[in-house]
Amino acid sequence: MKITVTGASGFLGRALCARLVRDGHTVHALTRQSSPELEALGLTVFPGGVGDPRAIWAAAEGCERLVHTAAVTSHRASARALGWVNVAGTENVLRASRRAKVKRVVHVSCTDVTMTNVPRVNWNEDKGLIGDPLDSYGRTKLEAEEMVIGRGDDAMETTVVRPAMLWGAGDTTTLPGLLREALNEGGVRLFGKGDNLVATAHIGNVVDALARALTCETAAGAVYNITDNEFNLAAEFYSELSAAAGVSSPRVGGRYRFAYARAVLRKRRGEAGLWPSDVVRRGQSTSFDQQRAINDLGYDAPVTRDVGMAELSDWIASEGGAEAIASRVRPPATDEDIAEQVASAEATAT
Repeated sequence: MKITVTGASGFLGRALCARLVRDGHTVHALTRQSSPELEALGLTVFPGGVGDPRAIWAAAEGCERLVHTAAVTSHRASARALGWVNVAGTENVLRASRRAKVKRVVHVSCTDVTMTNVPRVNWNEDKGLIGDPLDSYGRTKLEAEEMVIGRGDDAMETTVVRPAMLWGAGDTTTLPGLLREALNEGGVRLFGKGDNLVATAHIGNVVDALARALTCETAAGAVYNITDNEFNLAAEFYSELSAAAGVSSPRVGGRYRFAYARAVLRKRRGEAGLWPSDVVRRGQSTSFDQQRAINDLGYDAPVTRDVGMAELSDWIASEGGAEAIASRVRPPATDEDIAEQVASAEATAT
């Protein structure tokens, strides 16, 4: 099968491309930043991003399936950057895929689309939201996934996959910030006793779910929550993560509601430190019902936490340790970062 992957140079995109190539598929990798590691997989690299419909169409031409992993994932990114990439970029992907006669688009969303300042325990895909998503990242991802499902039909099926907090070896998105915090602050900050549930999704498990969603007949028009099989308490998960990286154990304590209030003030002032989304992720109990993914996709989270942590520890050591990973923290996307993409798209439109 010929499959296009957008955002192919990202944490999830790279892992997915590797899996699809191993499974014998022909892969077209759409990426703005190629790498020797990606090219060594034996796939075809198409330069470009989701801001350029022509580049998407070129990559999707002749492909039966497309997986859309490209996104701005930081809740600290500017509203325009989030809207341009996560919403307008997804619309470009859908239009280009239809033009290229792609039969199914699998869109990677996230469980943050349901995040407000309340616990989400055993949350399924059909449960109504309690207010709007907490931050601009969640809101733009929700808008994108609603557009994806709404555009599906007999000619082009659409499926949405919502991973929980992504982690694992190769993570250059979330892990660098966590390790910088641990190194600078004496540990990752948690709240209360750290006995709240944390929903996680190992990279290998998400890739497995995506590979299944590409071919499963009943996945057309469906939304799937994807998490690890283990129920993780915050203190346990972050302690194991810290141990794998060789940094101090998490700092546990402090009242959640006071921490949340302080985070709201920091965000309003644009200050460094934890923002409301960070506090909710670490302090509110979160778990997701996976029965739909189990029934439809045959999903069973093949990578356990123990195996994932061992792989993560080996990878961090091979990359030079926690300090080396922490040095890879990237600033959040700004209006200036996407100015070239916007200008190119506007020139194409005219």
